[in-house]
Amino acid sequence: MKRWKGGWLGALAALSMLPAHAQSVIEARLAGQLFQLELAIKPDIRRHGLMERDALASNTGMLFDFPEGTRPAIWMRNMLIPLDLLFVDEDARVAHIFSEVPPCSAPPCAIYRADEPLRFVIEVPAGTAAELDLKPGDQLDLGGHQLSPPPPF
Repeated sequence: MKRWKGGWLGALAALSMLPAHAQSVIEARLAGQLFQLELAIKPDIRRHGLMERDALASNTGMLFDFPEGTRPAIWMRNMLIPLDLLFVDEDARVAHIFSEVPPCSAPPCAIYRADEPLRFVIEVPAGTAAELDLKPGDQLDLGGHQLSPPPPF
């Protein structure tokens, strides 16, 4: 478990509220706003993502860390809430934003895909990108998230 800047007590309290499939949490700044992002590094966690959650608090989300050369593709199957999807390159710059992406209860579901290989996708509550006025090219602070490339699919 990574140590949060907020101390061990805060980290333990936040982790106790995470579902069992969540791995760990980092603090990141999106447009200067502090977010608690669950890490989705392992393939099974990336596949499950935020499925079946009925709420996502503001200033929270999930950071998907993909192997080098991946063209991330996200779908909203089994999602219960709309999200904003931020596709981010290895330098933590926003490459694409899919705003207000609706849930999908049954196939066929739309697939939200990057045009080029990217390192990260960040899922946050719908409306976050507009609220923060995020645009492609914006630099994000992923809290020093430095991992060796995640395991392949």
